[in-house]
Amino acid sequence: MKLKLDETDLRILGELQQNSSRPIHELADIIGISMASCTRRVKRMEQSGLIQRYVALLNPQALGLDLEVFINIRLNTQTLKTMEEFRKIITVMPEVVECYALTGDSDFLLHVRTAGVKEYNTWMQEKLIGVSSIFTTHSNISLECIKYSTALPLAANFAAVGILRKATKKRRRSR
Repeated sequence: MKLKLDETDLRILGELQQNSSRPIHELADIIGISMASCTRRVKRMEQSGLIQRYVALLNPQALGLDLEVFINIRLNTQTLKTMEEFRKIITVMPEVVECYALTGDSDFLLHVRTAGVKEYNTWMQEKLIGVSSIFTTHSNISLECIKYSTALPLAANFAAVGILRKATKKRRRSR
């Protein structure tokens, strides 16, 4: 079931994406609604699964995880069993911070974080190369992060809500 959102819900989500640790009374003040209404709306979005969880975003460089590598993986076979086995292996590797199943020339794209090239090489040789279902890998080392965001683009939803609100106001005026 898709949760129906209004402009206030979208504003709450936008604020939570920027700082989910602020107290509910501050969030309500920013949005311009009562604390009770804000609490109800946030709880509804949490219970529906729209808000999955709250996390702390860590600074990888401050933790010494300076190397960012993107690896295209092609498996020996593209059977459901092989792909499921690969998924299970990859999900328990802490160095893999993201993994995507793909269409095209690669079956998977891994986003890996390590302290440096030496550590990446050790990880590749000791962990990834040992996965028997892998046919080929192609690694790309990131030289610079141009944009990184965990925030989803809510602007399209804001526009849709705005269009609906304008249409509703026009209907009310024409009566």
